[in-house]
Amino acid sequence: MSELYIGLMSGTSLDGADVVLVEFNGTECIVHEANTAPFPQELTIRLRKLVQTPECSLEELGTLDVALGSFFAESVRQLVGSTQCELGDITAIGFSGHTIFHKPARPHPFTMQLGDPNVIASATGIDTVADFRRMDMAQGGQGAPLTPTFHAWRFSAPDETRVVVNLGGVANITVLSPEQPLAGFDTGPANSLMDGWCRRCWDERYDEQGQRARSGSVAPDLLAEFLADPYFQRQPPKSTGFEYFNLGWVEDRLGATASNVSERDVLTTLAELTAISVSDAIRTSAPDCQRVILCGGGTFNSFLVERLEARLAGRVVEPSASYGIGPEWVEAAAFAWLARRRLKKQVGNASSVTGARQTAVLGGLYSAEGSE
Repeated sequence: MSELYIGLMSGTSLDGADVVLVEFNGTECIVHEANTAPFPQELTIRLRKLVQTPECSLEELGTLDVALGSFFAESVRQLVGSTQCELGDITAIGFSGHTIFHKPARPHPFTMQLGDPNVIASATGIDTVADFRRMDMAQGGQGAPLTPTFHAWRFSAPDETRVVVNLGGVANITVLSPEQPLAGFDTGPANSLMDGWCRRCWDERYDEQGQRARSGSVAPDLLAEFLADPYFQRQPPKSTGFEYFNLGWVEDRLGATASNVSERDVLTTLAELTAISVSDAIRTSAPDCQRVILCGGGTFNSFLVERLEARLAGRVVEPSASYGIGPEWVEAAAFAWLARRRLKKQVGNASSVTGARQTAVLGGLYSAEGSE
């Protein structure tokens, strides 16, 4: 029996809410409609300030939580309104929450997402599943990445080892091996540093198709400083975010190099950092990998993809669109799938990925019963 779900997520790029209407039918995930609703300028400013300087009043935290919930709810209503479906046709919304801080390190690991799911359920009249990460962390896990279980369900094959690479704000990989347990982890920065550098230097949201990076050169000393960070040598399970890899991190390493590096060359070097950290992780974790499936916004950075292809020579590198899901919609679809797992009381995490002591049913259910 087929079911309709909404997947709803936003990432560290702060470009807005990715909303997808998906149908699950057997082993198929069919994307019927999808859209990215841009954040209003006020929300973008407030979120960027909070992420860059993680200090605020309790009033700011609470009002931002509600404002984001209202924005996400309206994004859902607009998407469904553009289809032949009604809100009542949707089984549930899977909502990732907007991560403002992620600290998996002991002794007190925690993760914090904003966007009140009560507001979303009430405003849409659709049951909403949210807060997926904290149960995994309560079980001793990293709380991220959570998409590998969906990747395994949708992209695995019985006859070859595949790696799914998500080039979001942070890059993460999922190793799909017919013979080994599911594996996956955050490899390091992807779009977040490049986007932040573009905003700072050229007042542009991102480097369209990697054109600026393509015209620059890799700065070897700076690249060596980047790669010397202990995160890249750390063994999984591991996860990271903007609270670790940010422009302050870049500036610290720029200051440690003796040579004067141009703004454009910094961008090129950041792209190379992503290509190296991702490809090294694949060679180490999946030496027999035959196929690499790309998703996330970085898939549209043609320069970055070319650098990955060069470092992954001999392997097929292709976008997730080859499997029926556009690269920009995979993560949102994954949270719709996780919501479905929650309603069926099926586990959503993989201990082999996050390091949790055991698997668990993830997410809290916020019922819309009584809503209009």
